[in-house]
Parts: sequence; C-alpha cells; structure tokens
Amino acid sequence: MLIQDLEKELMKLAQDAREAGYTVKTPELFVDPVHGKALAFYQHNTNKIVIHDHFVDNGTDKELENTLIHELSHAVAEQNNTLKKRVWHGDAWKDVMLALGGNAERYHAGEYKKPEFKKRPMYELYAIQPKYEASRWEHGTYNQWLTRGYHVIKGQKATLKTWTFKGDEFEKLEDGEVHTGVSRKTVLVFEHTQVERNEPKKVEA
Repeated sequence: MLIQDLEKELMKLAQDAREAGYTVKTPELFVDPVHGKALAFYQHNTNKIVIHDHFVDNGTDKELENTLIHELSHAVAEQNNTLKKRVWHGDAWKDVMLALGGNAERYHAGEYKKPEFKKRPMYELYAIQPKYEASRWEHGTYNQWLTRGYHVIKGQKATLKTWTFKGDEFEKLEDGEVHTGVSRKTVLVFEHTQVERNEPKKVEA
C-alpha cells in the first residue's frame, strides 16, 4: 500500500473516532524500519505512528488497515485517558479498537511474516537512498541513519543519550500487567544536522 493511501486511511479512521465521541489529535504517520518482532508502534510522547517499511510494501491491505486501527486505538485511548497509568492493551484500548472496526487482538494474526533480521554489509547500507529529509528525525544511531539513507559526516561526535523508564512504562506479555522498578537505556546518537545523503560505496573485487 502506498504511504499516501495509509495517510488517507488514518485521517478517515481518526474522523470515525471523533464521530464515536472521542477527542482525537491525528498522529503523524511514519514508514520506517521497525526493529524486533513488532510491525508498528505508537509513540505517545510525540504522537507518531511508525509502521515497518517491509510490512507496508508486502502486507495485504486488510492487514495494514487492522494494524493502523490497532495503533490509532492506542493514540485515541491515551489521548482520552484520565488515569495516571498508561492504557496499554487494556479495556480502554480494546473499546476504541472495536469502535473503529478492529479485531481487538493484541498480536498480528495475518499471513504476513516479518523477515528475520540479518546484518547487512556496509556497502548495502550506503546504497540506501533517503525517502525523506533528514530533519524528519531528531536524532539516530550511526546505523539508524544508514537505514534512513544518510551517513554521519566524518569527524562528527556522538551524544550520549539515556532514557529512564519507571514503574508502569513496560507492559508484560499478559494484558494489564506491567514491569516494576527502573530500567535504563543508553545509546550514542547523532543529530540530523550531523548527517548527509548516502552515496554508494564501491565494492572491491
């Protein structure tokens, strides 16, 4: 499905949610590589929906629509959340998804199978051309920029970023259960002003 068609469908679904009585600020839609097992995710702090690029190119229209409903339901449930804790895949999320015509299932059940991750050689990564301007992203790791079609300019220094997640910010496999305690993630990132467009590297014979 084309990104333009997904954006139109997202606008329509957001309007359907408003007609169902919800207050909705339509999320921004991104098509990017999504690492791990997930096919998509909703980023509540920036109000963005990110869908895996390979899924967009190879999934069926029905699968993509249900995934879009799934992620928009997260957005709607969170935007209408009056509780102090995150909604996750609880009843509030299920109610929105059913109202929008989704199946209220937490996991993808279609025919599409996400390819197993394989480390790609640098010449392949440098051959990737950008689909969007670099300013679309605030920052990224060295390899993330390569998958977006950019590479870090020689001599640029990375910034150490640390994210701290507390209490109920991680959902366990069982609906409604969350991790306790504190978890931290630290990575080296580069800003969009520190990168330039990829140019294919020559492969030595």
